[in-house]
Amino acid sequence: MAEQEAEQKIDDMLLPFLRAADPAEAEHLLASLVSEQADQVARPIIAHKMYAFVGRSHLSLDAEDVYSEVILRLLGRLQLLRTDPGAQPISSFRAYVKGLTLNVCSEYLRKRFPNRSGLQDKLRYQLTHSNELAMWKSDEHEWLCGFAGWRAQQKIPVRAADLEQLRGEPGSLAPVAHRRQDVRRQQLAEMLSAIFSRLDGPIALDDLVGLVAELQGIKDETGSYSYTDQPQVRDPRADAEGELTQRRELERLWTEIQLLPARQRFALLMNLTDARGEDVTGLLPLTGICTFREIAEVLSLTVEHFAEVSKELPLEDTAIATRLGCTRQQVINLRKSARERLARRLRGFGR
Repeated sequence: MAEQEAEQKIDDMLLPFLRAADPAEAEHLLASLVSEQADQVARPIIAHKMYAFVGRSHLSLDAEDVYSEVILRLLGRLQLLRTDPGAQPISSFRAYVKGLTLNVCSEYLRKRFPNRSGLQDKLRYQLTHSNELAMWKSDEHEWLCGFAGWRAQQKIPVRAADLEQLRGEPGSLAPVAHRRQDVRRQQLAEMLSAIFSRLDGPIALDDLVGLVAELQGIKDETGSYSYTDQPQVRDPRADAEGELTQRRELERLWTEIQLLPARQRFALLMNLTDARGEDVTGLLPLTGICTFREIAEVLSLTVEHFAEVSKELPLEDTAIATRLGCTRQQVINLRKSARERLARRLRGFGR
């Protein structure tokens, strides 16, 4: 009876997957849900958020990272739902995927692009603490920004073509956005008023972040660190400057590791060693760069489980393969992809 009541709250498109008795059939239905439904919802959102927030240069690698994380979380949620249909049923699958994608995008962008994320916080504050300016949600649940009067007027948002032109020619806004030579010294409220006057319509918050970042010259470092195949341990007698540089490199490395797809993170951290073949992952908390709990969360393990696993680190590839449900060669490929991705992103940051 309880299961029937739970199913009544679940989106009909999920029921065949949840009711499938044959594991192979369930796997096939799950793959169809991802390719025919989730993919169509998630990819356009990710592409728009990435382009609006950071521009075209990050569309490829970053978009794939976010998509991988969305699908990983979605698969885990659906498997949990299949095990226990009464546990937080999904009444609208596409709406759930949309919300999940937006959350993952926000988490990723905040970690990957801290300067632009800080700018977004400033814009939110300015828009919500001004009598003339405002931000509100559209019928599609997207945050729009503009003059306060536009909300009651239900003014039509700026067209994508207009935004595309402005993003391609950010300098065209400069004469309007400021009267002085240095736009970065312009008061934020004054700049926003100039942008809204020029566009003559509401603009999505993500698009606004991109425009203001270009006008103010706000950028995030996109390349850093020289990540070799095996991390090298520095001389403990290094001078203060060297220690500070090393700490900055480790902090950036840890940030980038957190942004790797989940399976790559696991394959890398379960066999992260120094030049002598000694475990590095278990020693990270001693550096103060991260905590034991944070490493466990990155690995999607409980603290108790990671405490047991950490005693055996570094794990052999066969043991990692068993935990990931894949082959030893796939583990090697995952770790190689992780190192190559880190090398691309961290190139030039360290010495």
